[in-house]
Amino acid sequence: MTATAEDVLAAFARTPGDVGAARRTARRFADLDPGERSALLWSEDPGGRLVAVVLLVQAARTHPDPDLTDEYLAALRAERLDDPALVDLAAEELVGVPLLDGSTGPLFALAKSDVALVRRTAVVATLAFVKQGDAEVPLAVAGRLVRERGEVVQSALGWVLRETGKRASQAALVAFLERQGRFLGRAALESATEHLPAAERDRLRA
Repeated sequence: MTATAEDVLAAFARTPGDVGAARRTARRFADLDPGERSALLWSEDPGGRLVAVVLLVQAARTHPDPDLTDEYLAALRAERLDDPALVDLAAEELVGVPLLDGSTGPLFALAKSDVALVRRTAVVATLAFVKQGDAEVPLAVAGRLVRERGEVVQSALGWVLRETGKRASQAALVAFLERQGRFLGRAALESATEHLPAAERDRLRA
């Protein structure tokens, strides 16, 4: 019998409802019809949307397809996905990874969006570049958004800047913060400098 979105919702309702449960549920329903997955993504049920996003990520790992990215971004732009956790779960793999060998223009287009979670996606997606040792792309995207005051984007900036310094280039991060660190909110600046040597950290936070 073919599974439906309702079957997924019923199964997820019997779990603790966290991300780990969503991943287990998504593995169980890995062969869910794309139409049923879309129904979950656009549903009113937060758990359904969570499982749908995990399903999209799992599908992208198995069979990379630009349509998966488009489906995710359409829901984000329509503000159907209203939780930063849904960005943090998916942006790197659904948006960042497909751009590694091509134009990064789409990231800067996302950074101009009127929707805060789409702008967060532009930031978090650059983790794919960070993990390749590339500091240029994440710092360029961060530079476009560093003056934004909203927590949705600021918290992502702090996280991604920290990872850029750890995994790609500490020197590039320090240079960026010397130029633009004053525009970051306090929490984001503290996060961005967390793994720097104490003297450097104190200087940049002063």
